[in-house]
Amino acid sequence: MEATRPASGDTSRRLRNPIARAFDLLVVGLNALGSVWIFFIMLLVCADVTARYVFNSPITGVPLTITMSLIAIAFLQLPDGLKAGRVTRNEALLGLLLERKPRVGLALQAVFHLCGAAMMVFLVVYIAPMFAKAWSTQAFLGTRGNFTLPEWPFKLVIVVGAVITALQFLVLFWRDLSERAGLSRNKVPSDSEPVS
Repeated sequence: MEATRPASGDTSRRLRNPIARAFDLLVVGLNALGSVWIFFIMLLVCADVTARYVFNSPITGVPLTITMSLIAIAFLQLPDGLKAGRVTRNEALLGLLLERKPRVGLALQAVFHLCGAAMMVFLVVYIAPMFAKAWSTQAFLGTRGNFTLPEWPFKLVIVVGAVITALQFLVLFWRDLSERAGLSRNKVPSDSEPVS
């Protein structure tokens, strides 16, 4: 039985797949890290409550640790939330357009994803110098002599999370353009005809 030769499109798809798989694993890994972090925060809260009521001695630094952890966890899990379609947007309008006028809907969705990537880039540009300053000066959060946390790890998590989220926005942007181009090539469905 003669083996069929893969089309050039299949070959290029296979070449891209390792990079896509590696990026997907990175996104899932960050989300898992955020979930583990949440678990340890829950343990810390339970330990603090127990120490307060049983020993009348709360664990020092728990409120500050939780406050900074929530910010870090949000940025760790943002790329996976975006990939899974859990980022807030106007589904009433966009969903209707995607159903009835898919070319317009995909174009609008592509603009949404491109704007999201731009916002993440602006955030990185804003936070990166703050991370560099916190790293170089060894800045800390809290009160010296009582409880302190180094500031740079939290800034680093924000920068990394924002960069990965920007890349995820661009992946979705490219997917929207590809799907819209596919509709144009197939000429089905048209913008004037609802999708059945």
